[in-house]
Amino acid sequence: MDYMRKHRAFDRRLLPNDRPIDIMVLCSDHFEPARRFGDAAAVDSVRSWCAEYEALAEKRRDSDGRPPQHTWFYRYDYPNPGCVQALSDCVFRGFGEVEFHLHHGHDTHESMLDKLRTGLDWFNRFGAMRTAEASPRGLYAYVAGNSALDNGAGDDALSGCATELQALYETGCYADFTFPSLGSPAQPRSTNCIYYAHEDGKAKSYDRGVPVEVGSDRRSGLLMFQGPLAIDWHHGCFEEAAVENSSPPHPRRLAAWLAGNVHIPGRPEWVFIKMQTHAMQNRTSFLSAANDALWTAMETWWNRPPFRLHYVTAREAYNIVKAAEAGKSGNPNDYRDYEIPPPANRKLRCNLPWRLLSYTPERVSVEILEKGIARLEFAEGSLASVTGNMHRVEATYREGHLLDLRIEGEEPYEVIERSAGVHPLADCFASG
Repeated sequence: MDYMRKHRAFDRRLLPNDRPIDIMVLCSDHFEPARRFGDAAAVDSVRSWCAEYEALAEKRRDSDGRPPQHTWFYRYDYPNPGCVQALSDCVFRGFGEVEFHLHHGHDTHESMLDKLRTGLDWFNRFGAMRTAEASPRGLYAYVAGNSALDNGAGDDALSGCATELQALYETGCYADFTFPSLGSPAQPRSTNCIYYAHEDGKAKSYDRGVPVEVGSDRRSGLLMFQGPLAIDWHHGCFEEAAVENSSPPHPRRLAAWLAGNVHIPGRPEWVFIKMQTHAMQNRTSFLSAANDALWTAMETWWNRPPFRLHYVTAREAYNIVKAAEAGKSGNPNDYRDYEIPPPANRKLRCNLPWRLLSYTPERVSVEILEKGIARLEFAEGSLASVTGNMHRVEATYREGHLLDLRIEGEEPYEVIERSAGVHPLADCFASG
């Protein structure tokens, strides 16, 4: 086993004394609302989950002043718009990001491509997995349902597509966050590392790969982002940082997570801890005082010299990895958006399906995709919100102050500026 032959546990004595030790904590959630009680009940359950989560997370802060950053890998095989709308609202409020999770089976390369493309387009309608930049891109992180990535579980009913890595890469996936998956035949031989996997046309192409290293040439292939997998000798168990009802959160688990020592060779002082959970099915343990105690312990032990704690999303963790690969050093907080900008729903929120057309400090352009009274909210700049029966909105700014607002639709509109309060649409602001 690679773990027994190669693994070297985290040891702060081996790290330079003149540098902080930065610990990036991310939570990879296989977020799976139940459909058996109906769509409305599923939406209610997600909203209540978000409310409980925010109440817990709001009290916590890392070294950058940020609360825990959750990554909801939402199951696209249950495309409930209300569920993703609730999550997007939570993203807008600053508590995490939404990424792609999929259970599927008996797929070919072409059918897999179709599911990924259709799914990405659907998520984009809620501002998820679409970058907030001048020319937005559809980019995403992925978790395979049942851990059956690239047909690695050996069961066609759980995948069937032995070219899944290529399909992911072709559709804009920048990294896979499925593993570890202890006990599954899909578990790769390589453990506790971040590496590039290349499609070979056979099942489980990711079994081995090329590790990311500081200063190496920019590698191609799909980046495999693993969490810690360690033997907790003190408590006599395996540890894969899973927070479930069967493996509840507890501060004593943190030592084993850190022992996984997931880092980029050449940057050992940047350590990544990827928690994993099914927090919808296991809300009793995840939304509990025990998890609050876990966060308290993180901030007590890892948020004082020589440590710095950083709560990150999957996208931010990927960006920090890419910064390390490029030879960057210092505070990882500087590299949260190093290569892939934040998603659109970090910057904007709308109660109807929408699509970001462009986002810069000087100009924001949005298309509303369904008829009805839309309320579009802005996280940045002097414009707070626009409400009305509209199908396109374009705002231009100078140094954050609104210069012009163009709205296509049917008047009246309500415009709220942070500096000016509520007022009806003025002729100088838009055309109908």
